[in-house]
Amino acid sequence: MNFFGHEQLSGFRRIDRIGSYPQTPSGGVWPIDRETYNWNHHHHYHYHLKETFQWHRRKGSRVSTINDWLQIQIGGPDLGKKKKPSNQNRIKSTKYTLITFLPQNLLEQFRRIANFYFLVMTIISLLIDSPVSPMTSLLPLVFVIAVTAAKQGYEDILRFRTDNVVNASPVTIIRDGVEAIIKSQDVAPGDLVVVEKDCDVPCDLVLLRTTDPHGKCFITTANLDGESNLKTLMVPRELPTVDLQDMHKLGMIECENPTTDLYSFNGKIELKGGEGRVLPLSAENVLLRGSRVKNTECVIGCAVYTGMITKLQLNSRLTRNKNSSSETYINRFLIVILVTLIAIVTLLYFLKRYNELFVIPKLTYLGDATDSYSVKQFLQDYLSFLILFNYLIPISLYVTIELQRVIGGFFMEWDMELYENDTDQQCVVNTSNLNEELGQINILFSDKTGTLTKNEMNFQQCSIAGRKFHFKKTRLEEEETHALLDINKFNVDQRVFFQALTICHTVQVAAGSLEEADASSSTTTKKEPAVTANKSGPPEMYSISDITEESHNSSQQSELNVSHNIENSVSAHPNGAAAATTTTSSSSDVNPLLVSDDSYSGERRKRPQVVKRSPNFARPANRVHIAPTSDTQINQTELNGGGSSSNGNGAAGVQQPIHSPSLRPISLQFQRSTSERDLPHFGEAQNGAALGHRRAHSYGAPNAYFSNPIGSITPSTSAIFRSPSTHSRESYAAPTFTRQPTILVRAESQRRKNEIRDFIFTLDYQASSPDEKALVEACANLGLVYTGDDDEILSVRIVPPHMDYKRPFTIGKPKEEKFHRLHVLEFTSDRKRMSVIVRDAEGKKWIYTKGAESYVFPLCANSSADLVTKTDHHISDFARLGLRTLAIARRMIGEEEYRDFLQELAQANSSLENRKQLSEECYSKIESNLDLLGATAVEDALQDDVADTLVSLQAAGIKIWVLTGDKVETALNIALACGHIPPDAKKYFIIECKNREDMLLHLNALDREVIFGIGQECALLIDGKSLAVALSEVAKEFRDVAVKCTAVLCCRLSPLQKSEVVALIKTSNENYNTASIGDGANDVSMIQEAHVGIGIMGREGRQAARCADFAFAKFCMLKRLLLVHGHYHSVRLSLLVLYFFYKNIVFMGIMFLFQFHTLFSSSSVYDSLFLTLYNVIYTSLPILFIAITEKPYTEEKLMRTPQLYKKNTDNKQLHWPYFLMWVLFAMYHAVIIFYFAFCMFSFNNVILSVGQTAAFSCFGTLLIWGVVIVVNLKLWLESMYLSYWYIFTLVISILGFMVTTVIYNVINLDYDTDIYWAYNNLLASLPVWLWVLLVSVACLVPDFTIRMLQRGLNIKHFSIFPGKQRKLKLREKFESTYL
Repeated sequence: MNFFGHEQLSGFRRIDRIGSYPQTPSGGVWPIDRETYNWNHHHHYHYHLKETFQWHRRKGSRVSTINDWLQIQIGGPDLGKKKKPSNQNRIKSTKYTLITFLPQNLLEQFRRIANFYFLVMTIISLLIDSPVSPMTSLLPLVFVIAVTAAKQGYEDILRFRTDNVVNASPVTIIRDGVEAIIKSQDVAPGDLVVVEKDCDVPCDLVLLRTTDPHGKCFITTANLDGESNLKTLMVPRELPTVDLQDMHKLGMIECENPTTDLYSFNGKIELKGGEGRVLPLSAENVLLRGSRVKNTECVIGCAVYTGMITKLQLNSRLTRNKNSSSETYINRFLIVILVTLIAIVTLLYFLKRYNELFVIPKLTYLGDATDSYSVKQFLQDYLSFLILFNYLIPISLYVTIELQRVIGGFFMEWDMELYENDTDQQCVVNTSNLNEELGQINILFSDKTGTLTKNEMNFQQCSIAGRKFHFKKTRLEEEETHALLDINKFNVDQRVFFQALTICHTVQVAAGSLEEADASSSTTTKKEPAVTANKSGPPEMYSISDITEESHNSSQQSELNVSHNIENSVSAHPNGAAAATTTTSSSSDVNPLLVSDDSYSGERRKRPQVVKRSPNFARPANRVHIAPTSDTQINQTELNGGGSSSNGNGAAGVQQPIHSPSLRPISLQFQRSTSERDLPHFGEAQNGAALGHRRAHSYGAPNAYFSNPIGSITPSTSAIFRSPSTHSRESYAAPTFTRQPTILVRAESQRRKNEIRDFIFTLDYQASSPDEKALVEACANLGLVYTGDDDEILSVRIVPPHMDYKRPFTIGKPKEEKFHRLHVLEFTSDRKRMSVIVRDAEGKKWIYTKGAESYVFPLCANSSADLVTKTDHHISDFARLGLRTLAIARRMIGEEEYRDFLQELAQANSSLENRKQLSEECYSKIESNLDLLGATAVEDALQDDVADTLVSLQAAGIKIWVLTGDKVETALNIALACGHIPPDAKKYFIIECKNREDMLLHLNALDREVIFGIGQECALLIDGKSLAVALSEVAKEFRDVAVKCTAVLCCRLSPLQKSEVVALIKTSNENYNTASIGDGANDVSMIQEAHVGIGIMGREGRQAARCADFAFAKFCMLKRLLLVHGHYHSVRLSLLVLYFFYKNIVFMGIMFLFQFHTLFSSSSVYDSLFLTLYNVIYTSLPILFIAITEKPYTEEKLMRTPQLYKKNTDNKQLHWPYFLMWVLFAMYHAVIIFYFAFCMFSFNNVILSVGQTAAFSCFGTLLIWGVVIVVNLKLWLESMYLSYWYIFTLVISILGFMVTTVIYNVINLDYDTDIYWAYNNLLASLPVWLWVLLVSVACLVPDFTIRMLQRGLNIKHFSIFPGKQRKLKLREKFESTYL
């Protein structure tokens, strides 16, 4: 662990008592790793030293820990005039620096076998008398290394720029009571950091102050754990309130060393002063870097973990490198070629020695043979052959593959079929190295919630006191009697049940939404004529209680003869767009739904121009931004909570200057009261439209502050507007016409439903899970409207909707119930439930519990046994419909029991060890003997086209496993509905299996079902407990049987079990290629474990998408990604790899044949220029182009015919038969090209236009000319997708050879071989052109013939080893029939 220090302190290094390096909590040594814990002086911490440790000098750091606990002075250490250390909060995602780039990048690149091979060859060619120029090896190597280094360096520069944007972002801090704005990278441990609404937290902070009057802070953690739901943090309880100037004197924070666990934090605050109190700190008091402040105007926190040791950064290194399965085949081919190279070199060496011993002595014109033969001569001869044939290894293969993958990734990101227009989200390719793996998937592992389903919850049914009900928007329908019940007809059980749903949750009402609800609910006085004018302003707006009144009034006025059409009232645009003119009136902001006090009933109040904030966070008045008004002066003293202005210019009535919207207010009033009674009342403004300064965006966003002129307001789109009318409200509510009354009732009912829905939308509920939000919204539709909490006082409005048109109006005002929330026992994955303890208006204390029925039922009292049985039966019915279920229970708590609970909870929270375990034990004691109330059933809608996608993937030969945490019944019905399990498939259940013997019996029975049910599809369904037994006891047997099933459904799994299942399948001898797809943080381990990880950018956040290799917006896009892009990339890479080996074998095959006609003298037939440019210019462009554009089938055909996907799985086109076929063609082409030229030069070498014989240089130039033409035309024949641009690349490659050779042969360099004017003579010779034509035809006729036979007669590719494949099929048939 490293902590900041500074040069002035001459730094120290801590020596623990037990050793010379800091110890981890487990006793190990902290890793000395710059990536994990940066030990250099840029990321040092400063902590206080206690006497129990020794200090040793070491420049750059100063450390203080006690038993691996860190101590941080709140406000930072007092350094006096010394400069504060910098760069302590700097993040670094780059791999290189200017110093390390070259050595580190070269080391990475030379790990590749081809690069290392050519490096060795280059060194050898420099050490010996090389038969060719060393530049032939050096230049291609330098080119490949340079291109790869440039690409990786550019990517690192982009990461560096991204880091700088984050590191240089402005952060407001408070040092020594003075506010300052610094760069994010300069935040140091102990600094008091100010974070405003909708801003990201710059480092890990301990929350010390918040504008919320109840000490709460609301955040989202989508960047951390993928969850986009709102979470609540708290200021440490009993933390004293001090002025901002004195916050740095609060005391000392002592906390544990940073860990990767996002959900745990252990620490304490030691307060200064005579008290010496110690306050415990937990995860609910810590804002982690990457989280975002929501619904809270401003917070202050003390920095504890900064820079690379924040929890976010520690978790960002969990990804591992994945390699494509095609690289295995490429390595195999390289090994074969390397062995062949050694064999060729060895053969040629022995043939040379044979000629030197037995042939050359007989050729007297060569002179006398040497008598002695040294080791040096051996190395010279052997290594000369090795250098001569080193081009059998294609050096440019890797760089071409890398370019092909990167460009292919761009093509996927540019695919409009993978673009989601609603969210403006394109496909994201995080790992282009796995493009071709998309075409090799055998088994797909999928999450259910949010992946197969939308994670959009809708309340559907419920079970109350043993009776089942269906939810009908504003009423309940009993299943047996079909009776419709509204809130007026609820009995005690039903009222208590829905009361529990409105209380037992952690839902928040978004800040400002209540004010918006006020605005949206303001109405004109009843029977007061609307004032029409040409002034701009909001139309009339209605509340739910207005709807209630209107229902009664409309029933009384139904006989009035008013010439209004019902369509005008029902179909009016919600924003009033249908109106020709807008209407303004003197309207009230007070919504009867939200205000129960009688004193507010007749009040007509305007919205304040400046929101009052609590005085305890007041800052200097000259830094408060106040919007100007036309006729209203603001009392500055009241605005600052009665305090005087710090600059003496803040007297009451003095208007503050106007600030430009582009200027950020450096300081804000910190606390804003959420109580409407605290809001100042101002005088009436002209036209009822006085407006103030309202904060719209966080700092850093465009138009962060704005001010609207009077009369130019644009009403909020979330408010409930109606088109204006010149008639009274009664005439609008109950137009009379000659239609049937039932039509009017339906129209009025639908209108009221829509207005209730819009009003609930205006409240903007923020929940920790979509289930909670769905339940609270359902209660609001029924008339129990949760309107938020004020200092833990929960408010619930009871507004009975009068849906019957003729019903008399009986309730004048909405009723409000209040509950004091005492404790929230949070939901965890282990508890599978959450509870709240509340005190009602009568002073009674209740505990309400909501959670999975398997965890709630055991907590119920014996008196609820019969109800548990009935409810469990109903839950099973709900699950069969694919609904998500929760059980609801409660009981009363006695005063003595509650005091014992408080005492035990305080002891658990003050413990620094096992705090979580002690707290859960305390929770379990009070969550007992509950009275069951009932159960809820929520629907999670299926994703678009999910059934078509799954059926198509199964037709493509991909087996699909769904891994979910839901119940078996729920998951089964979803699986049947989405097509995961075929409707006629046999379903085999393994439920509640607890030992090895039972599991083996199940697996044997399932194996027999699969074997003897020939042609019958079989699906396996297994729960989490049984799977745990299978994974620990009989993993191999379970794997071998499960992979035979058509579909597998694993239920009630933890995230760890999901990854264990994927890892188990990867160990199969069949070498299955796996893919995992999910959308939440709980799917990350599964996604990273699979060969290919695919993320859905869903409602649960972006963590899965960031950790995945590929990500997109909808599950249905997976079909195109695999069937189209996967197929294309597999075909393209196979062609690329095979062609590279083919063209180099042709190239070197001619060199091999040439040695037999030169007494194996290790002479090169090619000039060094040709050796250098062959792989770089002559043959590189066409294969790269076709490798990113090849399409053997159209996209539409691949989508219509999923069976085509099977043609490429298991890398079929990279198997040995295809490789050997290309090798045979390469050998044939080499023989044809060489011997056609050899024969022409042997029989009559007078082929030049001037009548002269051709020189040896013409022979080599003619051979390379033929090679370039033949290998490029061969690629043309193998390509299926021909475009003009592709043909252009072929032509330009051949012309590139001709142009470079012409330029080279007119310059008399005499560098390697003398080809001066040789190629010009060949170009001028007609026999040479005829030879080129003849060679091209002779080489490509067999290729063309085979391709025509395949297309015309539908003959498949032959297999070199048909016997082996036939034996495997016969063996499988025998085992399936007789075993």
